[in-house]
Amino acid sequence: MNDTATPMSIFRRWKIYSDEMFPVLIYLPYIIALYFCLNFSAQALVGSDLVFDFYGLTGIVSAFFMMLLMRTFDDLKDFDLDKQIFPHRSTPRKLVLKGDIQLLMVLSLLVLVAINLWLAPKTLMVFFVVLIYLFGTFQWFFTEKIHREKVFLTMATHQPIPYMINFYLIHTGMAAGLAYEGFTWNQFILVLIFSLPVTSWEVSRKIRSADMETDYETFSMIFGAKRACLIAFSPLILAGGLSFYIAKVMDLGISYYPITALIMLYGFWVYLRFYFKPINKNNILKNGAMIFTTLLFLNLLIHIILQSELILAL
Repeated sequence: MNDTATPMSIFRRWKIYSDEMFPVLIYLPYIIALYFCLNFSAQALVGSDLVFDFYGLTGIVSAFFMMLLMRTFDDLKDFDLDKQIFPHRSTPRKLVLKGDIQLLMVLSLLVLVAINLWLAPKTLMVFFVVLIYLFGTFQWFFTEKIHREKVFLTMATHQPIPYMINFYLIHTGMAAGLAYEGFTWNQFILVLIFSLPVTSWEVSRKIRSADMETDYETFSMIFGAKRACLIAFSPLILAGGLSFYIAKVMDLGISYYPITALIMLYGFWVYLRFYFKPINKNNILKNGAMIFTTLLFLNLLIHIILQSELILAL
C-alpha cells in the first residue's frame, strides 16, 4: 500500500493517530502514577485509610480521557495550520482524517459524562465546571483572532487547564470512602505539585535549539533558548520543593527526601545541560520533564501506600 494512501479502517487510522500524537504506552504510566498518587495524597492529608472505590475508578478513567480530549482539541484547533507547519504528520498526509479526530473527541466526551453521571454524583458540580472551562479553551473563549495574535493571552487562559483538571481529580479522591472533606490549603498545595510539572512539560515541548526553529512560534523563539529553559525548569523545582512540605505534613518517613533529591538532581542535569549548551542533541527537555514528573509521583505514591492501609471498595 502507498504510504500516503488513507487506510480504510478507522481503527487503523486511530492507531496511527495514537502512535504519533498520543502514545498510550508512554502516557498511561504517567496517568496511573498521577492519578493514584493524587487520589491517595488527598486522602492521606486528612489521615484516613486509602480507599479505592467508584470515585477512584471514575477519576482514573476521567484522567485518561480528559488528556485525550485535550489532545483532540489541540489538533482540531490547529488542523489547517499543521498542514503548513508539519506537512510530515499523519493528518496533512491524510493517513488520519479530520473526522477521525472529531469522532475521537465526541467519544471521549461521552465516556467522561457517562462515567461521572453514573459513578460520581458527589463531584458532578466540579466536573461540569471544569468541563465547561475546557470547552472554553477549545473555542478560544470565542476570541480566536485575539488569542492567535497574542501568545501571552493564550498562555494566561490556557495554562490553568492542568490546574483545573487536577482540582477536579483531587475532589474525586476527597469523595472516596464515607466522608467528603472540604478543600483546604494543603489540597491547594497538592494541585500545585501535580500541575506545575505539566506547565513545565508544556513549555519544554516548545523549546528548540536555534538551528531547529521554524515558522512555528516557540518559547525559545520568544525568550531565547536559555531563558526559555529556565522558565520551563522553574515549575519542576517548585513542585519538588512543595513535595518536601507535603511529605512532612503526611509524615512519609526519612527515605522520601533523598530519593526526591536524586530526582531533582536528574532535573538539574537535563535542563542545565541544555542551558549551557543549547544544541538539538541536548534537547531532551520534554521527555526529561515527563520522566521527572513520573518518578516524583511514583516516589510519593509508594511512600503513601507503605505507611497506610489500602481498602478496595468497588
